[in-house]
Amino acid sequence: MKIAVVQQRYGKDLLGGAETHGALMARLLARHHEVELLTTTAGDYQTWSAAYPAGVSSEDGFLLRRFAVDQGRLDSWHAIRDLLHEGFRSEDFASLRAEDRAAFLARIRGWPDLLQEAFIRGQGPVSTGLMHHLGQATADAYLFLTYLYPTSYDGLLAAPQGRASIVPTLHDEPPAHLPVFGRRLQRARLLCSTDTEVELATSLYPETALRAERLGYGIDLPPDQIRAPDKDAFLLYAGRVDTHKGLPELLAWYQELRRIEDQPPRLVLVGEVLMDLPHIPGLEARGFVSEEEKLELMRTATAFVHASPFESLGIVILEALACRTPIIVTSRCEVLQEHCRRSGAGFWVSDGAELAAALHRLATEDTRAAMGALGRAWVEREYSMPSYEARLLQAFPV
Repeated sequence: MKIAVVQQRYGKDLLGGAETHGALMARLLARHHEVELLTTTAGDYQTWSAAYPAGVSSEDGFLLRRFAVDQGRLDSWHAIRDLLHEGFRSEDFASLRAEDRAAFLARIRGWPDLLQEAFIRGQGPVSTGLMHHLGQATADAYLFLTYLYPTSYDGLLAAPQGRASIVPTLHDEPPAHLPVFGRRLQRARLLCSTDTEVELATSLYPETALRAERLGYGIDLPPDQIRAPDKDAFLLYAGRVDTHKGLPELLAWYQELRRIEDQPPRLVLVGEVLMDLPHIPGLEARGFVSEEEKLELMRTATAFVHASPFESLGIVILEALACRTPIIVTSRCEVLQEHCRRSGAGFWVSDGAELAAALHRLATEDTRAAMGALGRAWVEREYSMPSYEARLLQAFPV
């Protein structure tokens, strides 16, 4: 079978969950099928400026085709985004009052299709060359990555009817509620990362019959080393240090924790810092670290913390669980709650007092070890690379 994997950008030096997932799928499928990855020349996900040359090359067992970006992010898009977020900040969407959410839904469901599509295409990247190639129908199956961008929205229309699947990476964010997305997703089989995402797809577009199933994800499990945390207790966050990843909420939890506890743990942040950080005693922002150092921090942390309300999977969560480290996540994200419930290795909290209560439950080494064992076993069962490859081949049989 010839399979085309389609995503907005690709590069081994690029960070991004959907981009990483698409590359993984292309590599695994290429062991059994003829695979080409179709993408653009873009590197930056905000401007979509060219970072790679257009053309064809071979990479990791598949053919890589890059197409030029004809339109990056338009200045007018920012005005439409502000209109979409009228009355609230994007990062506050998950905590809107019921009446405010109802008003938001009523408002955007009244948007004409042209305005909704102006938002989608205005954010970029738009590539007429990629759309033309999809229209040639040279593949037996098309696999798109992430619902949000025109490479998928227009690509699903350009690809032959009945041949498309998509890993939507849906999460409860304002753009996901635009009705045109639901109608376009009808053209594809949805391969979701979690059961929560499957349920979300149905609830987002109740008037649309979608075919959604859980595919999951696969990670290379780190070596299984049973270790107690450092005596100098610390909490770890890894990922973009950004408002959209819930860092303001996490820092507020930590400040409240420090007011409650006489000897609070340190909070260590790992990853690119994209926001101004307040001066808080015990807070350490280390920036980029090596993969080895990240895993060592995961193995020795008291708990891994994550406050982002907008997650469709949370790869770093899986990595922490695989390192036998309990997780503490925001109650505003159903996907992260699912990881806690199904693994038995974490807690979800809504403020610093609940964070303190979770840490009290993790106060003994026996409790941490027991929860760590549950987390490791669950990731081995559900998210190891062999189990994921088996599910992927069920979706795209040889």
